[in-house]
Amino acid sequence: MAKRSKQTQPITRKQLSRKEREERQKRIVYAIFGVTAAAVIIVLGYGFYQEYIVKPSSPVAVVNGQPISTRDYQAMVQYRRFDLGNQIAVLQAQLSSIDPTVEAQQFLVQYLQQQIQQLQSQELTLSTQVLEDMIDAQLIRQEAVKRGITVTDGEVQEEIERQFGYERNPPTPTPTATPITATAAITVTPVPTTPPMTEEQFQQNYSEYVLALRNNAGFSETAFRNLFELSLYQQKLQESLGEEVPTTDEQVRARHILVETEEEAQAVLERLEAGEDFAALANELSQDPGSEDGDLGWFPRGQMVSEFEEVAFSLQPGETSEPVKTTFGYHIIQVLERDPNHELDEATLEQRRASALLDWLAEQKQSDAVERFWSSDKVPPLD
Repeated sequence: MAKRSKQTQPITRKQLSRKEREERQKRIVYAIFGVTAAAVIIVLGYGFYQEYIVKPSSPVAVVNGQPISTRDYQAMVQYRRFDLGNQIAVLQAQLSSIDPTVEAQQFLVQYLQQQIQQLQSQELTLSTQVLEDMIDAQLIRQEAVKRGITVTDGEVQEEIERQFGYERNPPTPTPTATPITATAAITVTPVPTTPPMTEEQFQQNYSEYVLALRNNAGFSETAFRNLFELSLYQQKLQESLGEEVPTTDEQVRARHILVETEEEAQAVLERLEAGEDFAALANELSQDPGSEDGDLGWFPRGQMVSEFEEVAFSLQPGETSEPVKTTFGYHIIQVLERDPNHELDEATLEQRRASALLDWLAEQKQSDAVERFWSSDKVPPLD
């Protein structure tokens, strides 16, 4: 007898309603999961974007509209840490090779210890110093462009070679003739000399250093070469600014008598008012051994202490001051001559030319051209 097939039971309205409800709940769950997953991805993506794109690209400073990125700033901090660490390690190695109990070596021990301490103190302010140095670099490059100053790749290469101790075209030593006499025995004592670095040695040293920079400081060869390029721009801008330094300035020729107390200064002033000779009193009483007859010669502003200078430039030729107190004691000042455009002496002119770049940078950095956005969270963490 054939087996009767099982008939499919019809779905009731109640079952259909329940199934639709379950499907709807599944869709809601899937939708919630999808929204949650998307939100997580967005949050993670935003965090990644902020941490690895926005923050590194955000400026630590802007110089004449040109930003200095956090990425470049952090790379420079890492490089400077690496460089300082190397210098300290070299000095410590030298120090460890010296016997501090040997009296003749004690001065060298103290010197090396002082050098190490100075470098270690630089580490404390490194993060802010790097910022200021990078601002200087931007200002120098921008001004160099304005002045048409250029630096070639060849100049950069030669500077790198020089800094590494490689002389591409070493000078030929000039032989010195030694007179020979019949009565003197000829004794030749060989003097050891250090052979010059070869190009192969330079290439090896340079490659090893660049590799160490990349591995230990994350600093690229391009960034390293840029440091030498900047150094050359700085030298050329220094020369350009130095040529613009005026060779004349307002100056006075003055003399003074320096004593310890105000009472002594008043006594000197009374003797001058009584008609005694200034030069004679200076030779008798002044405690400044460097000025014969008390004569200081010609000098512009900026060479004397501020209290002395203020009074000296307020006097007319032939006028004598009341006692002027400075850190050196009490001065009686007399102005002999004034000249609004007196020729600067060679030493003063050279000093002003030497400081022309630093003076220019200080002025630029105080202007609105420089905006700083540095904060401590932009400093890369120590390894």
